[in-house]
Amino acid sequence: MSTITYQAPLDPEGMVQTPQRPWRHKPRSFTMAVALAVVIPAVISAALFFFSPIPGAIVLTVIYFPLQLVASGIAAWATRGVRGIADSIIIVNAIGSTVFSVVVLLSLLGSLVVRGLRALSPHFIYQNSVFINPSTPLEYGGIGHALVGTILIVAIASLIAVPIGIATAVYITEVRGKAVPYVRFFVQAMSGVPSVVAGLFILTIAVSTGWFSQNALAGGLAYAILMLPTVARTAEEVLKLIPDELRTGALALGSTRARTVMRVVLPAAKTGIITAILLGIARVIGETAPLLLAAGNNDGTVINPFGQAIASIPVYIFNNVAVPYPDAVARAWGAALALMILIAVLFTLARVLGRGRVGRAK
Repeated sequence: MSTITYQAPLDPEGMVQTPQRPWRHKPRSFTMAVALAVVIPAVISAALFFFSPIPGAIVLTVIYFPLQLVASGIAAWATRGVRGIADSIIIVNAIGSTVFSVVVLLSLLGSLVVRGLRALSPHFIYQNSVFINPSTPLEYGGIGHALVGTILIVAIASLIAVPIGIATAVYITEVRGKAVPYVRFFVQAMSGVPSVVAGLFILTIAVSTGWFSQNALAGGLAYAILMLPTVARTAEEVLKLIPDELRTGALALGSTRARTVMRVVLPAAKTGIITAILLGIARVIGETAPLLLAAGNNDGTVINPFGQAIASIPVYIFNNVAVPYPDAVARAWGAALALMILIAVLFTLARVLGRGRVGRAK
């Protein structure tokens, strides 16, 4: 005797369950309290900003921000009790700090673009400052010599600091010799060296002793001192993220330690190493004090890194920004904008090349 089992037909609509998100359903009282906590400080601050002689910066920092903290604390206490006050203070501080940082950054970039475009032109990029004085109109002269000098100095610093920095990171993370604590200590100590001290060191050791004069090599050495700890520490953190399974797998297949590092670890950390190099370049490319002491200045274009003193964009900005001539100050803003564009181009090029190499390696 067979048993007949009845099975109800499946309802396709009933099988589909709509995800429930109860945390999104807020009471109306909570929504009203949050709205009032946002609107009331903004209205009071806007009224003071437009109808009072108080500067806008003071209104933002001294009036609006404390009012926002008080209003959010009252709203949190009214809706969630005493425990919500601490959460509201943390949230307001986090959002306020983020907005303040973004506003300052956009203001800086906006000022740089607006004031720098006045001097930026094709001839401003390739001409030098020979026969140019601070009162010369913007139609003459440029930063071509300083641009070439900056590229030479950064290239020399990179050729010195990048191999040593990566080798230091490999020694700390892969070799793990007895001197690792001392190497790490010196790298951390070098990261706190002021930029002017690096310039004074090269000036005292190399330039004052007559070993060589102020030139691109001296500036590159000063930059390398500042760039080395950034590259080494960042590369060390990147190499620590490589899984140990890759190392042990390569060693189990018969590879040597050196070959494992060269053929497995470093290719796996290529993107992070490129980031370390970019951070090192960003650390030094805008420093002025080392170049004033080590590289000097020159109004003409110098290509020989072992020759005479050479110009650079930071020194060019330093020499023009404090001159009481509008055209000289405009040249300083234009040079700063050109430096930002140069950094963006270098970073984009390094990212594109690094991504392409990783893709081909795969």
